Amino acid sequence: MRKWTTILVSALICLAAAAAIAGQESKDRRLDLKSFLDMNRTHGPAYSSRSPMIGSRSLFEGFEGGAIPAGWTAGVTNPSRTWSVSGATSTGALEGSYCAYVGYDLSVFQDETISFNQTVDVSAGASVLSFWMAGSRTDAWSGNVAETVEVDGLTVFDFDSATGAQFTWEKFFVDLGAYDGQTVTISFRYRGVDGDLHVLDAVTVDDGTGYDVPPPPPPPANDLCAGAIDLQEQSLTVFDLDLCLYADDYSPGVYGDSCTGWSAQGPDATYKIRLNQGDSFTVCEAPTSEYIDLAIYAVTDCAAAPATCLAGDDSGNPECISFVAPATGWYYLIVDAYSGCGQVTVTIDSPVANEDESWGAVKAIYR
Repeated sequence: MRKWTTILVSALICLAAAAAIAGQESKDRRLDLKSFLDMNRTHGPAYSSRSPMIGSRSLFEGFEGGAIPAGWTAGVTNPSRTWSVSGATSTGALEGSYCAYVGYDLSVFQDETISFNQTVDVSAGASVLSFWMAGSRTDAWSGNVAETVEVDGLTVFDFDSATGAQFTWEKFFVDLGAYDGQTVTISFRYRGVDGDLHVLDAVTVDDGTGYDVPPPPPPPANDLCAGAIDLQEQSLTVFDLDLCLYADDYSPGVYGDSCTGWSAQGPDATYKIRLNQGDSFTVCEAPTSEYIDLAIYAVTDCAAAPATCLAGDDSGNPECISFVAPATGWYYLIVDAYSGCGQVTVTIDSPVANEDESWGAVKAIYR
C-alpha cells in the first residue's frame, strides 16, 4: 500500500457542530477546538477551488444529505457515539455544508464503521480513493483510538501513521489498482475508548488525475530479499519499521500447510543474517498498535519461502521464533502481517555483531 498526503488547511466549522453533539468533552478539549477554529477562520476555506468535474467521478460523497448516505452501511458498537453527519454553521464545512464525524465516549468502547461498496475499474478511471480527514494527534487522548481505512477488511490506511497534524483537514489517497475488476467494500473505522473527535468529508473515487496526486513512492529497498538489510552489518538488535510502506511479496504458505500455521496477505519487510553452522537465532516482533495481525518467519530461500522455512510464528502478539542454523550461510528474516499494517518493533535476543565479526564470536562473549 502506498500513502500520500496533500495538505490544505481549511475551515472546520462542521467540527463545532459535531463537537456540540459529541458530548462528554472536557474544558481543555473545548478550548483546543475553539483555538483551532479561530486559526482556520483566519486562513479561510480552501476546498471550493478544488471541486470541479464532480460528474466525471465514479463516486463523490460530501454527506450533503444530512445523514449517513443511501448505499452506505453503518457498523455500530456504541449507539450513542457512532458515525453521524453534522450540519455546519453559516460559513460552510470543508465541502458543502455537512461532514461525517465520530464523537468520543469516555468509558464505553467504540468500534464504529461506515462503509460503501465500490467497483474498481482502472480503465474507466475508478482506481484512486481520496478523502479528507481531521482529528486528534497531539493531545493526551490521541493514542486511545485508531482511525483506519479498510478494503474488504484489510487495513490500507492508518491515520496515526499518516499525519501528525492536530485537527487539520488533510487529503489522503489510497491506490485501489490492485483490486481492478473487483467490487470491494471500503470502510472507515474508529476503534477505541476515551479518544477524541474525528471527522471525514469529500470521499472520492476517480483516476486521481487533476488533483495534485503525487506518484506513489517506491517501497523501501528491503521490500524484497534482494535488498534485505544485513542485521549484522547494521548492528541491529532492536529496531522499528512501518509495514505500511511495504508491499505483499512473500508468504509462509497457506493455512494448514504453513510454517506459521496461517497464510499472510499483509505487507512484508526483509532482513538477513549470516550464521555459522550451530549458531542459534532468536527474534521477536510486537506491534505498537493492537490492530495489526503480525507474522514472522525465517527462510533460506525467499523465492521458495514455504519450502525453506526454518521457523515461523503467527500465534499472537508478540510473535517469536528461534532456530539453530543447520549450515553456514545466509538466513532471511521476513517480518510479515496476516492482515493490516502499521508500526512494528523487532527485538533480537542476542547481540548482533559488526561487519568485522562473526555472529558466533559475538554470541560467545555473552555466554
